[in-house]
Amino acid sequence: RGWIDAEAVAPRNVRSPLQSEIEQYLTKDDSYLEDDAIKTILAKLERATSSLGCPGVVKVFGSFANGFKGSRSDLDLTLCCSGDRPSFESLAALLPDLGFEYIVKVSQAQTPLLKFTDRQSGMEIDFCISQDLGVRNSLLMDCYCRCDVRVVQLGRLVKCWAKRHQLVGTSDGCLNSYAYLLLTVFYLQLQRPPVVPNLQVLATDPKPLHDRKWGCDDVWDTKFVEDVASFPPSENTMDIGELLTGFFRFFSDRFDWRAHSVCVRLGQVGLAIDKFSLATTTDSDQWYIEDPFDLKHNLAGKCTREGRQRILREMQSAWNTLKNGGTWREVCPEGESQPFFLKCNISKQVTPEALLDTFQDGLLRLHVAYNRTRQVFFEFDSASARRKAHAKNESFVDDCQMHLLLCSGHGLVEARREGVVTTFETARVLQ
Repeated sequence: RGWIDAEAVAPRNVRSPLQSEIEQYLTKDDSYLEDDAIKTILAKLERATSSLGCPGVVKVFGSFANGFKGSRSDLDLTLCCSGDRPSFESLAALLPDLGFEYIVKVSQAQTPLLKFTDRQSGMEIDFCISQDLGVRNSLLMDCYCRCDVRVVQLGRLVKCWAKRHQLVGTSDGCLNSYAYLLLTVFYLQLQRPPVVPNLQVLATDPKPLHDRKWGCDDVWDTKFVEDVASFPPSENTMDIGELLTGFFRFFSDRFDWRAHSVCVRLGQVGLAIDKFSLATTTDSDQWYIEDPFDLKHNLAGKCTREGRQRILREMQSAWNTLKNGGTWREVCPEGESQPFFLKCNISKQVTPEALLDTFQDGLLRLHVAYNRTRQVFFEFDSASARRKAHAKNESFVDDCQMHLLLCSGHGLVEARREGVVTTFETARVLQ
């Protein structure tokens, strides 16, 4: 361990205008889901699982539980049950009659899940079973949000920026949304004085949680201080504009990714944490973002060299813009809507014609990369068209089972660098 300078410094002349702009942006963001709608969804799913002989409680975790939900956040749900688990196939068969559509089975993931959309609210839902660690992680983040309003403000801004620049998604070699929230909390822990205390360090009573994600019975200590209402206000007086500017500066210029880790579990003022001292084996190139509870989980473990370069490049660009008096809208422009992609690997027997026939609804272009993995990229005209196509996940085209992944256009750009990519326009584009 060593010491690190994480002080958020922005030129005085940019603070007030940026602060005012950000406050207006956060105020007008009216993203929410009515409590009644959530209750209805939970009740439907609990009835469905109970009818399959697997009673339990469906709990909310992720963005809708940790305080960082945005206008396009998915609703993450998990069934907490002590007995038999329902099969995804049986549950998926019940969902259409309950008012859900675009049902996607993802059984190959480390945590298998069902993805589907609620017709009435339009909410996109990710449903899994016994994600107890996810529930605890969400509560930890919610407690940090309740410590200081700047936590949720900065977290929402960073998430918005990352999504706008297509920097969210492990399938693209980047980080997931939760990793960006850990960056946010860790950075705020390091400020002098800290914006938030370390809730895990302050906790005294162990709270063990059993987990079998890694194929063995791990027991993680998930303790943290949950009663944060009695904490005195932070002595740190920096506004959200200063903290946002400093965030981009810190991670693009000050933080030593080759030697240090992002570790919310141990984070405190000025402390640099040696990433080679932690539980998971790593190397100097790989980033290390430790899960606060599951110490085997490096959330940056799937972040590729290209993904790391993209993230740092955009962070440096944001820092340069803000330090020179730029606006939030320059850092996170509204702009045009992004294209909608799915990708997968295919066998040599699968022809472009077969893919075009299978995925014709809403498909604009099919991009076939003739590289060592033979990837294909499906480009759709809308999010709903992509959701409908994603429902074909794990189905077969000829001899090939389709493992479809949500992705951005970054993967296509990188595939073009590696080899020949042939693009097939659909009839609707050619008309």
